[in-house]
Amino acid sequence: MRVTIKELAEIAGVSIATVSHVINKTRYVSPELVEKVENAIRETGYFSKKLEIGKKRVASKSIIALIIPNLLESMYLKLIKNISDLLIERGYLVSTYCTQDSEELEHNILMRACEDKNIKGIILIPCKTKEKQYNAIIERNIPLVFLEKNIIGKEEDCVTVDNEYAIYNAVKYLIKSGHEKIGLLLSGEKDLSIIKERINGYKRGLLESDLNFNEDNLLLFSVDEEVSHKIISYYQAKKPSAIIVCNNFLMLDLLKMMNQLNLKCPEDISIIGFGDEEWYELMNPPITSVSQDIKLMSRYAVERIINKIEKQKIIDGKKYIMTNLCVRKSTQMIGRGPFGERAFSVEDITFSKEEKQKIREGNYKVAISFHYGGTAWQMLHEKGIRETLDKFGITVLSVTDAHFDPELQVTQLEGIGMQQPDAIIAIPSDDTITAPIFKKLSLKTKLIFMSNVPKGLDIEDYVTCVSVNERENGSIAATMMGKYFMEKEEVKVGFITHGASFYGTYLRDMVATQIVCENYSNIQIAEVASFVNIEDCYKICKNMIKKHPDIQGLYVCWDQPALQVIKALEEMKRHDIAIFTYDLDEEIAKYLIQGKYVKGMGTQRPYEQGVAVALATAKALIGKGKFKYVGVSPYEVQKDNFLRAWKEIMHEPVPESLLRYFGKNYVNFDKSN
Repeated sequence: MRVTIKELAEIAGVSIATVSHVINKTRYVSPELVEKVENAIRETGYFSKKLEIGKKRVASKSIIALIIPNLLESMYLKLIKNISDLLIERGYLVSTYCTQDSEELEHNILMRACEDKNIKGIILIPCKTKEKQYNAIIERNIPLVFLEKNIIGKEEDCVTVDNEYAIYNAVKYLIKSGHEKIGLLLSGEKDLSIIKERINGYKRGLLESDLNFNEDNLLLFSVDEEVSHKIISYYQAKKPSAIIVCNNFLMLDLLKMMNQLNLKCPEDISIIGFGDEEWYELMNPPITSVSQDIKLMSRYAVERIINKIEKQKIIDGKKYIMTNLCVRKSTQMIGRGPFGERAFSVEDITFSKEEKQKIREGNYKVAISFHYGGTAWQMLHEKGIRETLDKFGITVLSVTDAHFDPELQVTQLEGIGMQQPDAIIAIPSDDTITAPIFKKLSLKTKLIFMSNVPKGLDIEDYVTCVSVNERENGSIAATMMGKYFMEKEEVKVGFITHGASFYGTYLRDMVATQIVCENYSNIQIAEVASFVNIEDCYKICKNMIKKHPDIQGLYVCWDQPALQVIKALEEMKRHDIAIFTYDLDEEIAKYLIQGKYVKGMGTQRPYEQGVAVALATAKALIGKGKFKYVGVSPYEVQKDNFLRAWKEIMHEPVPESLLRYFGKNYVNFDKSN
């Protein structure tokens, strides 16, 4: 009796949709649920029963030839196992042949297979992809299925992954992460369909994003070519920020090259691999890869060859298997400055002995203008700036706090200007009102901005802008939200974003919105509301929840607005809503540790930003202002990494007031560790 998907769902204790997603690989399903569904499939023999409907078993002496290019690729070894298992279930034996990527050997194997009366069909992973090269075999009318590569003119006999979409999807992901110089490494002959399809996907992804397609950014190797030296020359000439690698041997050569040149992943190069190599996950960092569904490829190939042998009608023609991009840690979001400039890292700002001496001899004086103060965040910014400037003998003349009042900041800046500092470090409190005074000051002193550059200023008006990598920061919160709700089939969320036109918060909110919309189809953004004054978030939240009572999650632009949101939710007794926000502080940390409302956050590293600002300032004071934009990587914080995160971000032991939320085991926690 045939088992239905509904019965499978009941046995596994999951929804019908979940069973469908597991079988068809159409959406992420947690490993626990996958295991339940696969156990139910094994218990009921679902696939084998499905295949057996209306089909007779063939005597076990019947053989199907499986012809593969080599035994080095792990994908081919997996195909051998999966295809063999499925065919044996159907009563066929499998005879496997290896062509060693030789056309001549492949031809000889095919001719002998055709002459062997026990061989009833052939599954072939071909060396070439033109029909005429296989005409002699096709004319013998032996059932033949092509696997992995498309044969031009015989597409209806092919089972392959959608190679064009696979590379296109990888390119688009990298572009959304801020990459523009993207390399592509391939191995094979240029006329192979698989190579053409991957190049087409690469080209389409670039052109759709208004980026130039240049064949010089492709590196195509023949199968036996020595590649290490060529990869080094390629990187040194092109300096791509990201590389897509279409072969696991090329991946090994790329990693060797990076080791030789002392390059780090993803700091220097973001990498995407192609395939299902187990060692990709074991690397440090684990490698993002295009995943192929080997089981599904095997099943379609077996179904197709048996249909041909048993002369059953094949309706759907060529089979395309969709791929999935498994995002791990080998790719990074690239920060961009207000004028699109590429970010330098803090490590890029170095000093010679002569430069250090010149700075000390300059007796330079610097003023600091904060947009607001009195928080741990501002104090860490100031601490990082002061401690670093002090090492260079640079004096801090004054520090002002505008309390988020742009008019007050203008007055304060006028006073700072009269002190005649050699440089001003500033966080603008708004984008427009403060612009004229900054423009005026730029004619008299060096400006170093944190987080944002006011509107109306040109790139020549300031020396450096230092910010957290807000593109990556937005990705962190959005990805945490996506993973939190991944097992829910449908969920509504609300977004509370910053209404002021700050470049940093705008970019963060934009990226988070984009990632949720494009990467998590089960999440619907019910409403987006913006605020200018933090206190308004209380009312905004209440109105949003009243309008959309089925909201289960909220994105909030940073911790202070999030605290207003929590106040509203507590009054409404909506303890079921999960919040994802930014910027670690003691008050918001209490909710994170307890698991109340706050489920995760991306956070800046204020002390490190202060250090970066001070280093850029010191360079600028001696006329070395090439670091137009410096990006500091953000930090992902959840309950399970909180103790380590607090110490690394706040540069102090975890307060006793927070430790107590972890329970009695942490009462005597050694804060020095």
